[in-house]
Amino acid sequence: MDLQSDASLETMALSAPSSGAATAGPLLTLPPLPLPRTPVVLRGFTKQIAQGVVEEKFLCEHCKLILRHPMQSRCGHRFCRSCRDELISQNQPIRCQACLTEGATEEESLLELESMFDDKAAIREMKKIPVKCVNQGCQWKGTFLDYSTTHEFGCDKKLVECSLCGVPVSQARITHHETKQCPKRNISCQHCKEPMVSEQLEKHLQAHCPNLPIKCDKCSKQITRCELKTHKDEECPFRIVECPVPDCNTKLPFDQFPNHLMKTQQSTQKHLLFLFDKIEQLEKTISQMEAEAAGAVGGASGGAAHGAALGQFGSSATGGDLVTGAEASAVATDADRQKLKLHEDLMAVLHGEILRCIKQVESLDARFMREDRYFKDAYRKIENLERSIAGMEDKLQDVIRKQNETDLRRQLSATGALSDPKEHGILSESPDGTVTWRIDKFTQVRRAACNGLQAYISSPAFFAGPFGYKMKIRFYADGDGTAKGKAFSLFIQLQRGPYDDLLLWPFTGKIYFMILDLKDFKEHKLVSFSALPDQPAFERPQGENTSSGCLEFVNLKEFSDNLDKYLVNDTIFIKAYVSLPDAVQSRLQSFDLKKLISARR
Repeated sequence: MDLQSDASLETMALSAPSSGAATAGPLLTLPPLPLPRTPVVLRGFTKQIAQGVVEEKFLCEHCKLILRHPMQSRCGHRFCRSCRDELISQNQPIRCQACLTEGATEEESLLELESMFDDKAAIREMKKIPVKCVNQGCQWKGTFLDYSTTHEFGCDKKLVECSLCGVPVSQARITHHETKQCPKRNISCQHCKEPMVSEQLEKHLQAHCPNLPIKCDKCSKQITRCELKTHKDEECPFRIVECPVPDCNTKLPFDQFPNHLMKTQQSTQKHLLFLFDKIEQLEKTISQMEAEAAGAVGGASGGAAHGAALGQFGSSATGGDLVTGAEASAVATDADRQKLKLHEDLMAVLHGEILRCIKQVESLDARFMREDRYFKDAYRKIENLERSIAGMEDKLQDVIRKQNETDLRRQLSATGALSDPKEHGILSESPDGTVTWRIDKFTQVRRAACNGLQAYISSPAFFAGPFGYKMKIRFYADGDGTAKGKAFSLFIQLQRGPYDDLLLWPFTGKIYFMILDLKDFKEHKLVSFSALPDQPAFERPQGENTSSGCLEFVNLKEFSDNLDKYLVNDTIFIKAYVSLPDAVQSRLQSFDLKKLISARR
């Protein structure tokens, strides 16, 4: 792999792309989004990444750092590609400082920048240099090739600058910071939906948000800021009001006003009766004056008679003051009108309060209806929950029952009272020591293995010879391990047997497997393997050992191409033979009672 990479590894943009700014409210000003920064040209790698001392030949002659995309000049010295480009941009003759140090003349040390070429030799040598990551908290170590092509820009611990607030954040958390933590990120108030930047939210909530719920300091009810004044002045049950009864001037909480009004009801009633009497007297006097004025003859006599009548009323109304009739009438009328206006105002206030009380009663009635519906809904939900709990209890009992059955099956399996649930097919043993395993419903077995429902099936247990080793055959219809999906896998699994004390351990025999050709009975597929004594699979079993055998028994493609040969009536036949070593056979023969009797004769 060449160390040269895409242009994205040549430069690193330190800013995020700009996006549309949200509209700010009248009291908030959103900061302008950051403009994209000019990409920073990367020079060589810092020497700190090296796990040891960096050889001089791997350092750039210009930046004195580890070469990044090494290039070689005609004089043989090496430069970073970015350093070469920087020198070209200076548009003036450049001399190789390394050549001057080595004693070359100024003319000989003149660099031909355009003729520099990629230094393939340096690239190959640098690939395997052991390096480490210098980002704080990163424990990565590897080769220079992996660092330069992958880890340098992919390290989670690498600090990158937030495009909004400029704070350095680890690369792994930059997205979370910009969307959840950055004080410059664009958000909207959850109450009024006004857009702003995050750092302005607290000030907005403290002073400006019209929909922020605020607790009333009298009744503790949560009211939005824009409605709080109206609530305190007109709705709060604990607001302070002034009693409208004349000459009372009592100020008290509104919820105490009905009790106060009941205390002053008697005096108010007397006052109203007195007022009604005065109004009735005034109406009679005015009617009398109008009648006299209509019956008078002439302006003067009519005016005098009318004045006398008014004077008489004025004398009775003012206690005998010496005033003219017209003046007395005017004074009496104005006084009564003022008293009438005062009591009209009182009645208007009382009428308003009565209407307000009616509205409150209606509101309480509506609230009662809502709460009644709420309690009915809650009761229905409780009934549903009770039914759900009852159903869950039934399901729980089913789960407990199934778990008990599973535990019982596990106990029976451990004691040998229950056969292996993965045991499949019929096994027959021959006098010559071979066994034949008949696997029926092969398509179903194969489908279950491919779908991951049951990776393998097991044969019934058998013994390798008289008083022999107890074992089973495991068949993986879709392969196992590296052979999965490629070939059938066939293994032997040793089991704890009744004759283990008579046998030699570990098991060291050789096993032969053969799938039968059911078409011509000629081209049987035969494989074998020898037991390795150092493997745990062949140690003396304490229960069931791990299995071991032929990872690639029959190639799946070969089997598919020869279905008519190996598969008949959805059945295959596998034969197995266990060849025991001489030491084991000799021991087994020593148990032959007939031979011992013959030898003694």
